[in-house]
Formats: sequence, C-alpha cells, structure tokens
Amino acid sequence: MHRRTAASWLGTAPLASLASLSGCALSPPAGAPLRRPLWPPPPEQPRFVYEATLRNGASLHDTGDDTRLRRLLTGEDPGRHSFGKPLAVAAREGRVYVTDTEGRRVFVFDVPRRRTFVFGVRREGELKKPAGIALDARSRVYVVDSTARRVVIYDPLGLYLGEVDGGAHWVRPTALAVSADGTRVHVVDTGGVDSEAHRVCVHDTRSGALLATIGRRGSAAGEFNLPSDAAMGPDGTLWVLDAGNFRVQAFDAAGRVLHAFGSAGNGLGQLARPRGLAVDAAGLVYVADALLANVQVFRPDGALLLALGGRAPRGAGENRDTPGRYQLPARLACDEGSRLYVVDQFLHKVEVLRKLSDEEGRALAGSG
Repeated sequence: MHRRTAASWLGTAPLASLASLSGCALSPPAGAPLRRPLWPPPPEQPRFVYEATLRNGASLHDTGDDTRLRRLLTGEDPGRHSFGKPLAVAAREGRVYVTDTEGRRVFVFDVPRRRTFVFGVRREGELKKPAGIALDARSRVYVVDSTARRVVIYDPLGLYLGEVDGGAHWVRPTALAVSADGTRVHVVDTGGVDSEAHRVCVHDTRSGALLATIGRRGSAAGEFNLPSDAAMGPDGTLWVLDAGNFRVQAFDAAGRVLHAFGSAGNGLGQLARPRGLAVDAAGLVYVADALLANVQVFRPDGALLLALGGRAPRGAGENRDTPGRYQLPARLACDEGSRLYVVDQFLHKVEVLRKLSDEEGRALAGSG
C-alpha cells in the first residue's frame, strides 16, 4: 500500500464541519459496538471514522427515556418513514438524498431539522425508476429516471423545476454527474450486452440539447464497457466508473480522456465488481465494490490509500449488520465537507463515514 505524509494524503482543501450532523443524536444500528470503527485502526493514525447509519426517520431522533415516553403516549412512529430499496445518494448542506427504486421516489434526511420527507411521487416530477442522483453548487437536485429516460430537476425541497428528455438519445441511463453551475448534466448510458451505447451523453440543462457524446463501446482509452457511475471532481474533471473494464477514467471539459487506473482482481487496488464512484473536495476518488464489500480510496493518480469496511456476516443475528460492514455496497457520495455516504442495498442503509483531520487522527491513534 502506498504511504504518504498526512498533508499529501488529505490534500489542502479545508474540512468543512457539519455541526448539525455530528451534534444530532443519530440512532446506532442494532448490535452496534460501543466503539466506532476507525480506518486504519490504531496504532496507525486513523484517517476515517464511522459516524452514523441512516435508515429511516428514527435515525434522526433522540433515543433517551423522555423521547421514548413521548412516542409511547402519542403513538409516534418515526420508523414508518423509510426507503424500500436504496440505490444512489447525494448530500449537501445537511440534507442527504437517497433514490428509492422500490418506492419510486427520493427519500430525504434533513439532518439539521431532524426530519425526513420524500418527493418525486406526484405531478410532473413523478418518478418511475429513479437511479442516479446528483446536486449542483446551489443544491438543486438532478435525478435520472431509467424507465422514463429523462433527468428530472428539483429544488432542494423537491419542487419540480424542469427536465431533460433523453428518450431520443439514451438506451439505458443509470447514473449522472452535473457541473457545479448546473448548466451541464453528464448522463451515463450503460447500454447492455446487445447494445453499442456504452457512453456518456452531455446535455444542456436549460435547453435539453445534446452537446456531446463521450466514448463508445470498447476497451481502449476513452472507451467504455458497461459504465455504471460518474462524478465531478472539484476541478471540473469528469470521473467515470468503467465497470466492465474494471477501471476508472478521467475526462476534461472537452471530453478528452486524461488518464485511467484500475484492473480486474480481488487484491488491494484492484476492482472485482465496482458499483459506485465519488470524488471529494480534496480530489480523492472513492470506489465501492460489491464483491469485495468495501470502499477503496485512491489519489487522483490511482495510488491506493486504504480500504474502508468489509464483508458483513451472512445469516441472522445482531452482528450481521454492524458499522463498516456491507453485503451489497452500491453508490457513494461526498458532501461539500469531510463526509462519505455509502449505500448498502441489501442491508437497506446509508452509512456516514467522516474523514478525520490530522489532529483528530493523531489523538485517536494515541488513545488506541
């Protein structure tokens, strides 16, 4: 594994603090150990810490005696608000948006206000099969609907703003990435075994016009085989998870391939069944792997830094669903600060992991 100094490992971007999340009493999953997982564990200097599990409305509420008594007297059941089958996630300014393919909606955790709500279920913004989701710098929400073959645009509270119709262009849209200013949306067209449409389509979000098509089916640089996810880097670089070629590719604003990394295998730094991709504010690249049941963290040049999480035990029992353990990790997201969000489709959860500052990491290493 590649070793770097703390400064070069984390980069120079500031770690924004989301006090509302760390200060909110988030309910731990059943059977969770008292000590939060750290990666890597002490005596090495930890770089990431497990912070919370988001699963339903109860995840954002206190669990003390007063709260339990109030629920008993009022009949309140915060757990009734949940998602059916989570797939993709996006987060910004304390709101965590999760696409629910079973419920045909977007489920939202509004952490500062300790409430949940949904949208995409009525009128012109109705969703049939929400897949990928992304946010621009103004927290506008972009959702690709695989069945309707359109990208639906909402304001941060779920009010319909408009759409991009891809019916004439896309074969199997599954994910998307949006420019910071919201003027361009990059739609991942995964294609299929019998389709040559393995590419990324770039559209103007105001007119809906197709501006460019990036890639085609193949294994050469700039080509794709079953691309499955995409993310925008802080410098405007477009990152695409080229799942069928077991690699990640980076493109500039003109659609020219910059570089790529990754290979097939089950070793550190290799990809076995990659499903999710995210890039944080410092430029680190995260890849979720369903077969390895972890999230690998890379520098932009492809150097592996570490792996987060591991396989959850199969079968029943309270130790089956514990922090940092996954059965089917899917999509990922990074917020504007220091948090990584991991969707597990099988365990029906979104885990929140936080990147530690050097000072926090050194303190935790000493305490271990």
